[in-house]
Amino acid sequence: MNIGPKETIVRIEGQPALVHCSSVIETTEGELLCVWYQGAYETASDTVLKGAWRSAAGAWSEPEVLFDFHGLALGNPVLWRTPDGLLNVTFSALLSATWKESLLFCASSADGGRTWSRPALFTPRIGMMAKTRPVTGSKGQIIFPLYSEVEQCPYIWVLEDPGDYLSGSFVAETMARGKAIQPALCRLDDGRMLMLCRTNQERLWQSHSCNEGYTWSILRPVEIPNPDSAIDLLRLSSGRLLLVGNDSSSDRKRLVAMSSDDEGESWSSPEEIASGDGEYSYPSAVLRTDGSVSVTFTGGRYTIVHVQIKE
Repeated sequence: MNIGPKETIVRIEGQPALVHCSSVIETTEGELLCVWYQGAYETASDTVLKGAWRSAAGAWSEPEVLFDFHGLALGNPVLWRTPDGLLNVTFSALLSATWKESLLFCASSADGGRTWSRPALFTPRIGMMAKTRPVTGSKGQIIFPLYSEVEQCPYIWVLEDPGDYLSGSFVAETMARGKAIQPALCRLDDGRMLMLCRTNQERLWQSHSCNEGYTWSILRPVEIPNPDSAIDLLRLSSGRLLLVGNDSSSDRKRLVAMSSDDEGESWSSPEEIASGDGEYSYPSAVLRTDGSVSVTFTGGRYTIVHVQIKE
């Protein structure tokens, strides 16, 4: 893999604030939108969602406030599309200063994220969170990976009607309560779906679904280190799988990319994206129309960074 130079999207070093948990998507061919949360500290009541656009020429715009709930902290935005191409963002609003009291909302945009619809409730259950984008099922249903901050386990929110958020149903009993969160999904060649999860067990855990995400196998550990930190997962244009995350069981000091030629049965040696003192974490990866992959991530909680990966 060819990992390109780092581009700083936003830097707030020296300010009494943090930036974290970005999500990136291609809005039109060549243009990217990156969204993250920013506030005095994680779960602070002044936390808002901000966004910036990268032009086809490669320049990032100045960040803009996209959503502000005026006293309710926002967090964990996830950018995604419905089968008809409509851009959506799902995010958390905290009812008190803890992720366990979060409610998920969703808004849509028809102009690349410049303007958004009024946010609507995405799920009715308190304590549910998002981190990675959904997969579209064979019949157009949205298979959305979520997790419970209360139970500390993954869930799947299946939307039969992508336009009716509350029509969904919760599935995915993977017998991992208290151990695994933030599932990332990928469709495999044989029709199955792969789930990889962040855990507090020093390794990633894995599950499969053979029926469009409605039921899942019991989560099992795999031989990939994880320091209880988020990952992202997607299929490349070549058909290989790409996994981005931290390759340590204890810290977030190095962010790497790995690929798989055999549907996730084994993975290549890690290739470094960023490293150093502090934290390089919470990647978001998207496949672009030119076949490259854009990855955004948190650097030290004071920068959001973009890199481009080519096979």
